[in-house]
Amino acid sequence: MTAMDYSQIAHWYDIYVKTDIDIPFFVNEAKNCARVLELTSGTGRLSIPLIEAGISLTCVDNSSEMLAILRQKLAAKELSANVYELDMCNLTLQEQFDLIVIPFNSFAEIINLDEQHRALQGIWHCLAETGHFICTLHNPPVRLKSVNRQLMLRGKHSFPDDDGTLFLWSVEECDRAKPGTSDRQNSLVKGTQFWEIYDSKGVMKHKSFVDIQFFLHQQEEFQKLIQSHGFQVVNLYGDYSYSEFQRETSPFMIWVLSKD
Repeated sequence: MTAMDYSQIAHWYDIYVKTDIDIPFFVNEAKNCARVLELTSGTGRLSIPLIEAGISLTCVDNSSEMLAILRQKLAAKELSANVYELDMCNLTLQEQFDLIVIPFNSFAEIINLDEQHRALQGIWHCLAETGHFICTLHNPPVRLKSVNRQLMLRGKHSFPDDDGTLFLWSVEECDRAKPGTSDRQNSLVKGTQFWEIYDSKGVMKHKSFVDIQFFLHQQEEFQKLIQSHGFQVVNLYGDYSYSEFQRETSPFMIWVLSKD
C-alpha cells in the first residue's frame, strides 16, 4: 500500500487544498537562493508563488497527474520551471541546489525506513555545500489528537462558478505495537479519505474514497535519522512564523538543516 494514490484525486486537489500559511515562510527562505529544489511539488500550491517571487525553481513529484496540472498552470501564467517526474526516494538529478524543501509534511508519506534513508541520501547529494534543506513534519502529540477512529468532516468546498460542492471526510487510526514488534508501529497512521460531490441543488453526483497512511516521526528519532546522513540542525521551528518548537503544543516540526 502506498501513502496515497494521487491519480485518484489530482483533478480535485486544488478544490480542497487551499492552505497558504507556509507560503510567506518559504518565499522568505528562498529569496536569496540561486537554485531551489521543491520535492513533492504536486499541482504547484507552493511552486507558483515561489516562481512568481522570482525564484529559480526545480519541481519534482512522482505523480504524472499532479504534474500535468502544474504544467498547465505554468503555461497559463507564462511561467517557467524545470519539472521532473521522479520519486524523491530515487533522486537522479545531477545538479546541486542552494535550498531543498519538502513542504506540507510530505516526508511523512515515506513510510518505509529504507526509502527514508534513500531519500535523505539523494537530498544530501543534491544539496550544495553551503545550502539548506527544510523538511516539514507533523508534530505527533498534536497530530494524534485527531487520530481517533471517528469519521470526521475535514472540509466543505465550493467548485468554481457555483458548480457544486465537495465534502471531504476522513477516518484515521494509529497502529498499536504488538508484543515483539517495533515501537515504530506506534507512529504509523492509516486511514481513508472520502469525497462526496453534490450539484448546486444538493443532489449527489459522485462518491469515492482513497486509502491513506503516513508516518509520525518523533523529534528524537528524526534527529537521529538525519544525523546518520550527515545533516545538522540549524533551526527547529514549531510553526511558519518562526516560533520556537514546543513539544506538546507546536503544530509542526519545521527542520532547517545543513551539511556537517
